[in-house]
Amino acid sequence: MSESLRNDGRVWVPKQAGDKRSADQIPESDRDYYLERKYPSYGNLTARDIASRSAKEVCDEGRGVGPGGFGVYLDFSDSIRRLGEKTIRERYGNVFDMYHKITGENAYKVPMRIYPAVHYTMGGLWVDYNLMSNLPGLHVLGEANFSDHGANRLGASALMQGLADGYFVIPYTIGNYLATQMNRKISVDRPEFVAAQTEVQQRNSAALIDQGKKNRDFVPSRARPAGLGEVRHDSQ
Repeated sequence: MSESLRNDGRVWVPKQAGDKRSADQIPESDRDYYLERKYPSYGNLTARDIASRSAKEVCDEGRGVGPGGFGVYLDFSDSIRRLGEKTIRERYGNVFDMYHKITGENAYKVPMRIYPAVHYTMGGLWVDYNLMSNLPGLHVLGEANFSDHGANRLGASALMQGLADGYFVIPYTIGNYLATQMNRKISVDRPEFVAAQTEVQQRNSAALIDQGKKNRDFVPSRARPAGLGEVRHDSQ
């Protein structure tokens, strides 16, 4: 679920391993708010890697909740009592609705059950220091390349990498590659090029002959060979 939920939710598990009672049957004295206990300065707002590792640790101890014991409670009862359900709905209503569709449980009445999962598995394409892939001429920018991400996207790094690649790397590297391509003719005989060209021509041809009456009516301004006609949007 959304990381923002920890702004108002409290994370806990039963103190005793193997406690199978439902959340409402477990009194405060038998609950371990382990993030608040271990990290009193940050509590439930501790860094996500620490919170994820701590959740796995308590589940490995046999104190996890839900089917298979792979879960911890994210409880909003204190926030609802303090702020009112209306405020919590305004802040997280869409996420609560999503949780209800997935689990059939009303998180306004019973704690959510959460467990750490892979945020993003990406890896990305290999690039050299010029941001060029192993295909000559194919440069890869932003989170599509592997350079900063590895297996997991960290908060905001996708935006920062896109900005860094776009502003500070590619303007000074792609020109060097393009300079080596001056006066070189590109072969159009390869089957991949022919297939791509044919596909584009077919799409253009379909647009030119389309006489639809809905949002976009494509009308050729004059007869031209398929794929080469001018297309204007007839708004009349």
